[in-house]
Amino acid sequence: MAKHTVVLLGAVVALLALLASPALAHNTNSTTNIYNTNININLSGAFKSVFAFGGSGTDNGNARLTGQLQNFVGGWKNIVEGHLAAGLGTGSSTGSDGGGEGASGTVPGSAGGASGLVSASTSEGGISGSASAGGDASGTVSGSASSGGGTPGNGLCNGGLVIDYLCDALGISPVPPYQNHTADFSDGANFALSGSTALPESFFNHKNILSLMLKNVPKRIDQQLQWFNNFIQKAKNGGGSGTKPDMANSLFWIGGVGAQDFARIHNVPNLSSSWLSKNNIEQVANLIQGLVKQGAKYMVIQGLPPVGCLPLHLLLSPITERDQNGCAAKVNKVVMNHNELLQRRLGQLQKKFPQCVFVYADFWKAYMKVLSGYHQFGFAEPFKACCGSRNGVFNFNLRHLCGSPKTFVCQDASKHMVWDGVHFTAAMHHAIAKMFIHGGCTHPSIEQLVEMKMGKIRR
Repeated sequence: MAKHTVVLLGAVVALLALLASPALAHNTNSTTNIYNTNININLSGAFKSVFAFGGSGTDNGNARLTGQLQNFVGGWKNIVEGHLAAGLGTGSSTGSDGGGEGASGTVPGSAGGASGLVSASTSEGGISGSASAGGDASGTVSGSASSGGGTPGNGLCNGGLVIDYLCDALGISPVPPYQNHTADFSDGANFALSGSTALPESFFNHKNILSLMLKNVPKRIDQQLQWFNNFIQKAKNGGGSGTKPDMANSLFWIGGVGAQDFARIHNVPNLSSSWLSKNNIEQVANLIQGLVKQGAKYMVIQGLPPVGCLPLHLLLSPITERDQNGCAAKVNKVVMNHNELLQRRLGQLQKKFPQCVFVYADFWKAYMKVLSGYHQFGFAEPFKACCGSRNGVFNFNLRHLCGSPKTFVCQDASKHMVWDGVHFTAAMHHAIAKMFIHGGCTHPSIEQLVEMKMGKIRR
């Protein structure tokens, strides 16, 4: 018996040594380690095309192209270009890690003596960028392009969105905005529109509503379904891409809808958040059913993130109403209830359309995973905005939004989870996309979605 025990112990020791070997460690997918999951799926080629819908977190240009955004939106791009052209380097941002109300509004950094802030100022020719360096050196470069025509994307983020990183994982180019009439839509199209609402446009004509980055009255979510139907009809008639999309090989992505509604109505008395959630969810349900009617089969629907962790809501809510994460507790409770209602509605739709696969993308869960270990994901600032007013709390001031006069851009946006106080940075979008694909934050998983499509498992 003792001999067998020794042999068994020797085998265990050998196995442990093998698992700890450098060669095996080198072959371990780093994403698996960071995202604490065994999901390691290759999505390349799983879908031939992608069609996206939703709000500002998914819109990659439609609001800008249709003149829906304030003139200052996207002005930060010229600021950054001016800074880089001045040869001042790219220092890393620093600041406090917490989300306390008294957080400093300045994000200093340095690179070769250059200050870590870039200032925006207006001129008749557009937005100029300037930055000061230590000692006698200084540099200022003006940008003549306005945010309306010279800024790519939606201007509400410094880079890629979740949908862009998803397309990358699928091995296709990021799908262009529908309103770009010269674009190639062979890989799909993006119909998302910043500021989309569940409420009728007439509602906003008589209420004290926060406009934020929007210039005009927001469009209802059903506008996007109309665009898609027009797109399909045009394809049938030989226009656009020339052929109707292959629905059986297309992925439909519905980004979060409703987050900005909760922000806009904070000054509106006697308006129930539960009523607003139900209206939002029914509009999303109508969108889903309209897409199914056109032949859509595979769909991912995002829940809302805990927007109470964003500077906008931290600023608007009392400091006494903070949860254990330092976020606005009441706002996040509303979002949590919204997401629960959405999941129940998706369950009902799944039963109604058994031929389809509806995946819930849990943005709340993904965000909280990143927040709980933000240093591990490469972030230094979980709450403070990268672009905004350095004199405002969390680098955020409602009177001086990102890109407008008296606003600044941090030196390293990849260290910030929040871009402008209302939207996330490209780095955060990348982290969330990985959480959706590899981090177990979708139900069913993206892996199961692909296996259902391939017929490996039953729906």
